[in-house]
Amino acid sequence: MAHVRAVLASGPGLPGGSTAQGLDMVVPLTPQGRMDEVALIAADAPLPARRFRPDREDWTGMLVATDGGFALQSQNSRDDPIWAMEAHVFRPGDYVTLRRPSGEEMVFRIVAVDPD
Repeated sequence: MAHVRAVLASGPGLPGGSTAQGLDMVVPLTPQGRMDEVALIAADAPLPARRFRPDREDWTGMLVATDGGFALQSQNSRDDPIWAMEAHVFRPGDYVTLRRPSGEEMVFRIVAVDPD
């Protein structure tokens, strides 16, 4: 498992991004830095995720496997829509894209990957 921290590179209303907004996630990774789907499914407990913004309370959720890959799901209600996640490799400088069900995208640049 790894703790991944990423900052907003671009999003609705913030095309230049914001280092004050970001994601903190615990992610199972292969030695090559890719998402380990087998480890995610086998995890004993939900893997936490947090989106932080300076003007709002933190959003908390968990990383989940989906038919199409991976997503973030709210911790408060399983009825809330999930945000599809796209990332090829989790290394500093690489990117994670979150996509709302409406199609709106937010792109985050990975700034740190540390053992959890």
